[in-house]
Amino acid sequence: MSRLVVALVAVLATAACDGASAPVSPPTAGAATSSVASTAPAASVGPVYRAQDLELCKRTDLRPLAELSLTVARTDPKPPLGQPGAACLFEMRTKDGHEASLRVEASTPANAEEARLLYRSTGRVTVMTPVGGISGVGDEAEAFTRRSEPGFKYAEYMVHARMGNLVVKVWLAIGGASYVATETLAPKALTLLRATQAAVPTV
Repeated sequence: MSRLVVALVAVLATAACDGASAPVSPPTAGAATSSVASTAPAASVGPVYRAQDLELCKRTDLRPLAELSLTVARTDPKPPLGQPGAACLFEMRTKDGHEASLRVEASTPANAEEARLLYRSTGRVTVMTPVGGISGVGDEAEAFTRRSEPGFKYAEYMVHARMGNLVVKVWLAIGGASYVATETLAPKALTLLRATQAAVPTV
């Protein structure tokens, strides 16, 4: 009998040791799913922009264009076509009487995905030539140029950028007896783009 008791005790002790190792097994699928679900929204949260009430004709500071000696003839606050947001078209004249213009546009679709689609559509529809991506002004940004001769030399530069659900576009076009260099237009357009981004409030 004593040998039977000893054997029984040994079996029970072995079973107890096996049970002690149970907590190191992986958590159940339900627990893992709950943990991921609770942390995922926090990772995707970001600022939501709203540009509908922004008066860009009043808010746009034209001082970056001072060296170009442009005079504003009229402004048009017509908003972006088919998008919630704000815009302003500045129709201008150069010192020697040539046409010039600046359009500043801030669109704020409902979410970042719609803004991404809007941003990418510009590259598909514009007749301007892409000159590459730009870093440091949002989630994605790129610029375009164009030169034409409608009776004079007409140089255009456009830069647009997406930051969350905000898409800002700045298009600067200057006419003259000779083309204004892209190196002259680019930093001015980029300064205006950054200023416009900073002016758009969040919800």
